Amino acid sequence: MSGKKESMIEKIMNDPQPIPRKVPDYMRKKGGGWYWTGAMIMVVFIYEVLTGLFLLFFYEPTNAYGSTENFLNNTPFGSIIITTHLYGAYLMIGLIYVHLLRNLFVGAYKKPREFQWLTGLLLLVMTLGVAFFGYSMSGDVLSYDATDVGRGIAAGVPFIGTSLRGLFFGNGTDTSLFLYMRGWHIVLTVGIGMLFLIHFFMAEYNTIMPSGEDSKFKAPAIDKDDGTYKAWYPFNMVYMTQILFLVFGVLIIIPSILALLPGAPTLFSPFPQVSPSSPLAASVPSYPPWFLLFVYKALDFTMVQGIGPFWGTVIFAGFPLVYLFLLPYLDRKESLRIRDRPVTVSFGIIGTIYMIGLSIWGALTPGAAIPDEYVLLFFFVPGALVFLISYYAAKLMRDQKLQEGAEKIYLSIGVTGVASFGSGILILSSLASPSPLHLIGMILLLMVTAIGMAVTYAMIFGIRIKDREIQFKPMKKSSYTVTAGGFTMAAIVIFIEISIMPINSVFNDSLYGIGLGLIFLIVGAFIRLYRASIYGE
Repeated sequence: MSGKKESMIEKIMNDPQPIPRKVPDYMRKKGGGWYWTGAMIMVVFIYEVLTGLFLLFFYEPTNAYGSTENFLNNTPFGSIIITTHLYGAYLMIGLIYVHLLRNLFVGAYKKPREFQWLTGLLLLVMTLGVAFFGYSMSGDVLSYDATDVGRGIAAGVPFIGTSLRGLFFGNGTDTSLFLYMRGWHIVLTVGIGMLFLIHFFMAEYNTIMPSGEDSKFKAPAIDKDDGTYKAWYPFNMVYMTQILFLVFGVLIIIPSILALLPGAPTLFSPFPQVSPSSPLAASVPSYPPWFLLFVYKALDFTMVQGIGPFWGTVIFAGFPLVYLFLLPYLDRKESLRIRDRPVTVSFGIIGTIYMIGLSIWGALTPGAAIPDEYVLLFFFVPGALVFLISYYAAKLMRDQKLQEGAEKIYLSIGVTGVASFGSGILILSSLASPSPLHLIGMILLLMVTAIGMAVTYAMIFGIRIKDREIQFKPMKKSSYTVTAGGFTMAAIVIFIEISIMPINSVFNDSLYGIGLGLIFLIVGAFIRLYRASIYGE
């Protein structure tokens, strides 16, 4: 043997693996949903492609706002399609963040999944990009605000800024702008689909990330069939179908409910805002998409305003992204235990606190300049506390003074940090301009902060409530039948109600969406009953 290391392509060619794989039963039982966040993302992406193709037939770049409003108000089911398409993007981004953080904390970026991790990060970047361009295609006042900031960031790139601004945002006319927006939205969607196939193939080839006990908390963690694994069909297929209906149900029902609420917050409204030429445009807060709110808020820092939006984006978004890309090569330890990776875990918690904290800050004070001393306080205090607590908790775990299962302490630290920061911002806002909304939010966040501190203290210092194992007994066959019959009747009643409802207004569309979402949720619950009754899962 020459000892030459095989390339990834050579390894795949020389060691083909069955696709799709069998998976262990615990992936389909309580808590197994964490293993299927990638599948949920795929389901939402498929929905986005289907609804997006339909929207493209009606979209006119020469009249972006008018064509959007016309589709919303005059096309049958138009409000359902346009609002669920928007919230599909929101849900997809949220699931990608959850998927990323879960893989970071369990060490799924380590060998042999380095390339899989990198393609996942590229998918995150491309998804944020396609969502930004799609969000900006509506032509409303928020669309123009977002593209103005985007132009400023692109123009700030050294040497090629002007060219990049033209490449992404056209020649300065509205028609050119929305033509380019539509073009990049389509190009990035196709790119996501192609890269997703590669990512999915690598996920199947490298196997699932097995449980810590199965991998003995060491990399490379490879899942192996122990003879008890069940075939993909029908077990995983039925489970995937259950996920599909539940995800579609949530995706449709949330924006449909928000569409009925009078005065939904601008940041989360499922509808486009007013035209930039409207007299009401000045009264609309200058919000970007919520998923980019943390970057936009960083541009309000006094220190950033001196160096420009491009370098501010590099510092507060680019550097963390580069760190994540380098992570598989920076953390080369075999151990997958959280206690042996306090730096990586701390950075994950701190990054989450910073991103959510900046988003809260941006939502409460859009466009308001932030003095340097506030910025330093915001970044130093949570960072220092998380590092100190994380290292202390890791030491207690290594010394076996803290139960191995107490890694949940890190989740408690993150929740406490975000809640305490949010309550602090609301206190400052209440002092500046008292508001019942601020007061209610502050009380709720202070309660979460207190609970989080109590839970963190309890887990670190060993004050624990005695565990009680709850035994769940399967229902009798007759009970399954009666419950399934009840679900079926409920779905039929809802279907009859929405089928006779006239689709002649946004209000009726929203009611229809709620009914359709409930039917999807009922079908998902019905499949869950079927799995429990037939497969005993």
